[in-house]
Amino acid sequence: MPFPTTLARRTEPASRRERAGSRAPLPRLRRIEPILRRSLGGDCRVAPGSRVLVAVSGGADSTALLVGLARIAHESRLELGAAHLHHGLRGAEADADLDHVRALCARLGVALTAARWKCRVVMKRRGLAGQAGLRQLRREFLARAAAHVGATLIATGHTADDQAETLLMRLGRGTGLAGLGGIEPRRGRWIRPLLPATRRAIEADLTLAGIPWREDASNQDPAYLRNRIRATALGAVAGALRPESGAAAARAALAGSIAAALAEVRSARRMLDLWADRRLARICESRGAGATLAARPTAAYPLALRRALYRRLWKRIAPESPGLTGRHLEAIDRLFGTSRGGARIHLPCGVVAERRSAAVRFQRQGNPRRT
Repeated sequence: MPFPTTLARRTEPASRRERAGSRAPLPRLRRIEPILRRSLGGDCRVAPGSRVLVAVSGGADSTALLVGLARIAHESRLELGAAHLHHGLRGAEADADLDHVRALCARLGVALTAARWKCRVVMKRRGLAGQAGLRQLRREFLARAAAHVGATLIATGHTADDQAETLLMRLGRGTGLAGLGGIEPRRGRWIRPLLPATRRAIEADLTLAGIPWREDASNQDPAYLRNRIRATALGAVAGALRPESGAAAARAALAGSIAAALAEVRSARRMLDLWADRRLARICESRGAGATLAARPTAAYPLALRRALYRRLWKRIAPESPGLTGRHLEAIDRLFGTSRGGARIHLPCGVVAERRSAAVRFQRQGNPRRT
């Protein structure tokens, strides 16, 4: 689906003189701005002079992200743009969201790229469904909007609360060390500089600054797992851990603690990946569309190290794959644990892993098989 330029509207930023003459400066976001500075200089490092497209739904998180970045953009000479997708699903509420985002961008002097898509029709045609389908369409829109305006980075308003919700969802479905790291602060051109911030801190800053935001009623719909986690599970866990605190304070404390812990998990995972890359250079032989991994030294490593090796090897063999599941990793582990030559398993992307006398051979074949 090409970028819908006939539906996109781009408003140019006001001149510096217009902003100075007709708009009072926005109040400082005292909690959020220091977090953004640390993120842009750390996990979400942004080179001075970069052009950043900010995804703005109109909710508290994305509103604070845009306002905070607009206030500190001059410090790194960042060029900001904003993007908003009207999903065509919520009628007048969605129209009001778009109006809010337009007014905010006009107040900040930030160029806005907006589009209205018939998401329900597009999702049906492409076999997409639910929040996952809408998320995929939003990412496609943002990627095309970034190309449309020449932005090299796309910033989204994920927060510590989103981290906590994501962790509980992944634990419920089953996850390993990779999933326990939560949402990455940066992946390619996608950055999430608000990840250390709690939703409570964001809303407090916006309220103090007198900056309104929009509430999406669909975020309360219990039909979606994330909404059920947000509405019940997080509150129950937070209340059990901190019964002496108010509900909002307990939730914010829990979200902050989880975000800090996940940052440490991600750091440990990066160290494991570095170790695995070095070990693969010694015990792995690559040939054509496959690779052979020595069995004895691999089987002798502790579980976390073995799985780091499997994941890094998989990135070489099938870089286009989303990754191996826990079921796949367990099956690979069994191959290294057996001495029976000829044992084999089928993996995604048409890869077959086969146990040989002193190694396991991973080989891509012509006809990918579903696993």
